Amino acid sequence: MFYHLKKFGIARRDRADHVRKVTPSMVEEWARRYRAGESLKMIAGKEVDTVTVWTHLKRRGVPMRDKVEAQIAAVSKHVRKPFAGTRHDQAYAIGFARGDLNVSHHGRAVRVKTSTTHPLMVELVRELFGENGFVRVSPRYSRLAGYEWDIQTDLDKSFAFLMDYRKEIPAWVFEDDYFWDFVAGFFDAEGSITYAESTGFGFQVSLTNSDKLLLQRIRRVLRSREFHPYLGFDQKSGVWRIQLWRKAEVERVLHLMPLRHVEKTSKANLVLRSVNPLKGESSADAIKAWKSMVEKIERDRDAFAARAREELGA
Repeated sequence: MFYHLKKFGIARRDRADHVRKVTPSMVEEWARRYRAGESLKMIAGKEVDTVTVWTHLKRRGVPMRDKVEAQIAAVSKHVRKPFAGTRHDQAYAIGFARGDLNVSHHGRAVRVKTSTTHPLMVELVRELFGENGFVRVSPRYSRLAGYEWDIQTDLDKSFAFLMDYRKEIPAWVFEDDYFWDFVAGFFDAEGSITYAESTGFGFQVSLTNSDKLLLQRIRRVLRSREFHPYLGFDQKSGVWRIQLWRKAEVERVLHLMPLRHVEKTSKANLVLRSVNPLKGESSADAIKAWKSMVEKIERDRDAFAARAREELGA
């Protein structure tokens, strides 16, 4: 075999090639998974061999288990806990899934996936699902978004309700008790709060999605609650968008939505501060803080994307 490889000029694969492809983030995740009880074989999967994983964990100083202990830990690794939240939590999760998650069956598990360039989105996914399954985060490159991070977790079958977003959204989430939880989840995934100095009050709340029928349904409910939402089509991005810009309505909707995404809650709090300034503070102070916060979010996003690029060795 080696004779023919040499004869036809076919380069042999370097035995150490797979080692060089191992990035620091991969080793960090391997260490987390090993400490959580996974075996070397489970961690290695089909990407590398168990010796490679063992070598990198030893270099990192991770204490290695004996064989019996490892087998016991492997059996109980990453136990998928059933959904134990309230109906409000369920409504929020359906909205979030409809906006930003790819949900599918994976064997007996419900696999949830998304990607992001925002570090606080990773924290939100961990907050939502980290108690129920191990959340894996890994760098990737996509032609559409550039360098970003993949987020994935396998959940108990009791999370199958997340797949409702593939069908028609269940009617109960539009009921009075759960509507704002659903919209908050949807907004944390697809919503935005923006500011433009040339538009009077300046702040605007918008929900963007390709599903026109869903946005029309949300608009009907908002109208029934005395809001005046505008629904229009963005020719440039090819998506539909609900917008609110009246001062009293922006203030009210931000009070009503139980947002969980720290980036969104921080923005919402500053908008509310501009409407009702703190003691000794003016609206201009809140707007100045807003601009500073937006710049920080952009820096954090760019740094997170740069880290993904670095981890991939690009």
